[in-house]
Amino acid sequence: MTGAAPEVIGELREILARATGREELLGLPAQTPLFGAGVGLDSLTGTLLLREVRRRFGVDVAGEDLNLDALATLATLAAYITEHAPAGPAPWAGKGP
Repeated sequence: MTGAAPEVIGELREILARATGREELLGLPAQTPLFGAGVGLDSLTGTLLLREVRRRFGVDVAGEDLNLDALATLATLAAYITEHAPAGPAPWAGKGP
């Protein structure tokens, strides 16, 4: 996988903070696991995350990554999105906080 755009990581932090109601996730290190001892997402918040990723970035992670390896960490998800986003201007480019 290629590197992730910093803007994607920032957007994902915002999505996670909103989905979980935990503002501390806005400063989440990129290598933090999303499930288990890291962020501790459950199946519901994981589904909300994937739905928002598809809406915001145009990437269907669940439909394309059957093992969901992209959900290992914030960085792997951001790299997956960066690599698989539709061609053309980045949907996240130019968006403010």
